[in-house]
Amino acid sequence: MRKILFILILVLGIGGVSVAQTAQTQPSKEYVAALKKMIVVSGSDATFKLVIPQMFAMMKQQLPNVPAEFWSEAEKEMMKTLVDDLVEMLAPIYHKRLTLSDLQEITKFYESPVGKKMAAAQPAIATESMAVGQQWGMKIATKVQESLKAKGYL
Repeated sequence: MRKILFILILVLGIGGVSVAQTAQTQPSKEYVAALKKMIVVSGSDATFKLVIPQMFAMMKQQLPNVPAEFWSEAEKEMMKTLVDDLVEMLAPIYHKRLTLSDLQEITKFYESPVGKKMAAAQPAIATESMAVGQQWGMKIATKVQESLKAKGYL
């Protein structure tokens, strides 16, 4: 579960954050469409799609009596609506921080040669970053444990 959360946090940070504040209204259909386009051209959708098989693998382990056919069908169904579902949920968050114009400019970047290169690399970066994040977490846990021992708490 930590892997999934780390991937989502990493991916959600890819779009960047702007200090520009928009009105606290619901995002328009145009805004949602622009966000979806930005997520797709940035490669974030491909990174999101990496999470689903990992989630299903964990659920399969927890529910070993469920037939493999169920998992296969359920995973296919989730993949069909993954991006649309996430975009709808993320739109209010992005809308607080980025204008429609911001999304369009970010999309222009991702449509440029270097942006396309970044988008293509994003899933591999996320996968490798997840492994680094796990190592980092273990390193912190080890340091805290050593400190607890040194102070006599363990």
